[in-house]
Amino acid sequence: MRNVAVRNLCCGVLLVAVLALAVWAGWVAWERYRAANRPLFHEIGWPDLVPAGWTPPDVLRGMNVNRYQDGDPEAIDALARMKNAWADAPAVKALDGRLVRIAGYVIPLDRENDEVHEFLLLPYFGACIHVPPPPSNQIIYVRSKAPLEGMMTMDTFWVDGTLQVSTTDSPWGQAGYTLQAYDTQHYEVPAQSNKS
Repeated sequence: MRNVAVRNLCCGVLLVAVLALAVWAGWVAWERYRAANRPLFHEIGWPDLVPAGWTPPDVLRGMNVNRYQDGDPEAIDALARMKNAWADAPAVKALDGRLVRIAGYVIPLDRENDEVHEFLLLPYFGACIHVPPPPSNQIIYVRSKAPLEGMMTMDTFWVDGTLQVSTTDSPWGQAGYTLQAYDTQHYEVPAQSNKS
């Protein structure tokens, strides 16, 4: 009787080990399949979104913003001229339809409960909310089919998706690109080095 119990226990342990091995092998096969069938995204940086040779328009040259006070009519006029010039910033047409991966700061545009489907991706902290918006070729409007939970303004994310040259207006500025997000992951901003 004791031998039967030991044999049954050994068979049970062996069966659990075989099942665990089968589950692990299935998971490895699935991950390999997913990796092989996942589109390849070309990692780009923010300078890649600016056409070669483009510089800010002459309307901005010689503007001394340090002398302006809040509410100053000259400051309001200068800001309006700058916003108009930034809205006309050209995009890189060769990026249209490309699968890209880019990191940046986010401003959620819609929120239902804790889920976000649309947001702006920006090159630097505070863009669009604490300072005038950057040029339109430095703002990406992102749409995600899958809801993103817990996204907060100025969080940092990697976004993989299909980039399109297309303008989108938002309360925070005009985007010169649209990105249909395939995947998003939190991005850890590298620590600043204090070199003397």
